[in-house]
Amino acid sequence: MAVRIIAIQTLLCLVSYTFGQQACFDSFVVVPTRTATGATGNADPTCLLRNPPVARRNDYTYFPGIGGYKLHSKAVSWNQARITCEEEGGHLAIINSLAERDAVVTVLKAMNPNPNYVSLGFHDLYEEGHYVTIHGQTLARAGFNEWAKGEPNNDAGSGNCGSLHLSGGLNDHNCNKPHHFICEVPIHWQ
Repeated sequence: MAVRIIAIQTLLCLVSYTFGQQACFDSFVVVPTRTATGATGNADPTCLLRNPPVARRNDYTYFPGIGGYKLHSKAVSWNQARITCEEEGGHLAIINSLAERDAVVTVLKAMNPNPNYVSLGFHDLYEEGHYVTIHGQTLARAGFNEWAKGEPNNDAGSGNCGSLHLSGGLNDHNCNKPHHFICEVPIHWQ
C-alpha cells in the first residue's frame, strides 16, 4: 500500500482552523490509515491529527484496523465535545467508511439506554449545506456521507453541527444543543 505523507506545518497553519483559538504551530502528525472498500470507502489514506498518537487508553473501545472510540454519556454542546476529545488526545469521531460507522454504532448501542444521536466531527459552519470534517475534508472525501432519512434538514434553520443517528445515518443539529458524543483516537501504535 502506497502511503503519501505530507507534513508541511506552514501549509497546515494557513489552511487549518480552530475553534479554541490555539496557535497554528501546535503539534500534529500525519497518520496513515487503511483505505476502506465499498461505495463509501475512503479515497485518501491519510488523516491529519492535531495531537500525536496517544498510548492505549482503558476507557476506549478499540477495533483492529479502524481505531479507538469512547462514548461520553454527559451531553454537552458540539464545541465543548470537540474540546473534550482534544484534551483526551483525540478528536470528535469522523466516519471514514462503512466499517468505521459500524464500529461507532456498536459503541453507541453498548450504552443503556442508547442515545438517539451523538455528536461527530463535522459541520457546515463555513458555508450552509457544505459539510466538512474538523480536518477540513468534505464528507465524500472523508469516506462516508450517508445521511439518515430526511437529513440534513437544517434543524429549524440552525442545524450546523454533525451527529450520527442510532440507525447509522448522519444528521445535522444545533451546535448549542447538548448531545452525547463520540471521541476517536488513532489506531494504537505502541
